[in-house]
Amino acid sequence: MIEVRGVSFSYDGAAAVREVNATIGRQQLVALTGPNGSGKSTLLKMLARVLAPASGVIAFEGRDIGAWAPKEYAKRVAYMPQDADPAFPMRAIDVVVSGRAPFLGRFEWESDSDYEAASRALATCDASDLADRYLDEMSGGERKRIFLARVLAAEPKLILLDEPLASLDLLHVQQVSALLREIVTRTEATVVYATHDLNWAAAYCDRMLVMQNGALAFDAPPAELMRPDVVRRLFGFDARVVGGWIVPGV
Repeated sequence: MIEVRGVSFSYDGAAAVREVNATIGRQQLVALTGPNGSGKSTLLKMLARVLAPASGVIAFEGRDIGAWAPKEYAKRVAYMPQDADPAFPMRAIDVVVSGRAPFLGRFEWESDSDYEAASRALATCDASDLADRYLDEMSGGERKRIFLARVLAAEPKLILLDEPLASLDLLHVQQVSALLREIVTRTEATVVYATHDLNWAAAYCDRMLVMQNGALAFDAPPAELMRPDVVRRLFGFDARVVGGWIVPGV
């Protein structure tokens, strides 16, 4: 589905992503993790075409992503940034239906079917009760679910999420983690998401990619990451594995 070949990016001369190579196929749930500043968000932005690589190639469905018309790419690839959390006075349902914009013609308004898709997305995110509330009346976690529903409303084939579990309470961390797995299984979409939560990622993901200093340092199934020696090497702390979960070492 998407292939990254030798991709690098720098901010004002400081390397943020260095020579990353990865291939992600259809119907995969992939967690992108690593320390702060390791390049996770920058890599997601390049996949989403928010940033253009300084070098290397990113191909989606066999074509360089730069060769896709913006609207056609937006129909297939949806992105939720880490800071998609503005608290302006707009109803949740109107935010979510805006995810259907790539499917609308010029000067065309959303139809009943677009609002039906938005309502389904809200229900999927356990947020139907928020449909008529305004964003500035919501908690950060509630707004996070609204913006996730906006992504799902477009029914994309590749979903890119930057820290979708941040600001969620424990119940919704579990629900969203399970939801991402369900999306992959039910819709055959691929989901790539950045997270710092190794345990929830390992519980549901097919693959875990770990960034270190801008480079891809690890790419393997969760079981290969959830080992004390690997966690120590990649994250720099001592840990134990208890029931398949990483806990601080003692």
